Amino acid sequence: MEIYLIVIGLIIASIIGYFIMINVIYFLAPTKIMEHFPKKCPLPTKCTRVADTNTRGYGLKSITLKNKVSETQKKIIDLIKNKTNMNIVNEKEGFIHSVAITPFFRFYDDITIKIFEDEGNTNVWLQSQSRLGIHDLYVNEKRIQDLHKKIMKLE
Repeated sequence: MEIYLIVIGLIIASIIGYFIMINVIYFLAPTKIMEHFPKKCPLPTKCTRVADTNTRGYGLKSITLKNKVSETQKKIIDLIKNKTNMNIVNEKEGFIHSVAITPFFRFYDDITIKIFEDEGNTNVWLQSQSRLGIHDLYVNEKRIQDLHKKIMKLE
């Protein structure tokens, strides 16, 4: 009977500890609405960028499409809305700011997308960065690789 109570107590303590942890993460990393594509990654170990200058993004180049900027943006928005763990926070012509939440620990990551026309083509730049910590365990790298692959198929 004593072991049973100890196990129940540990389970309850674990559940309470989990909820405290995800709430602390939520309050330490509030959503700040971004208006522009960032100039660079703040810390290379927690950010992946495929743009004018890459940070990580191994083997990726900025995306060039033949669609118009507005058409490309609508398709990217639909793509983001269909991903279950990403929400759009801010959008304006040529710019999208969305947030992804990791499944278990519920860390918040900002994804910014810049869409612009250059020499008759539409270019797409991507950046994903963690709000907390000093390393992202390559979660942002995987996210950018996945987004890059899906956006390349939009044409």
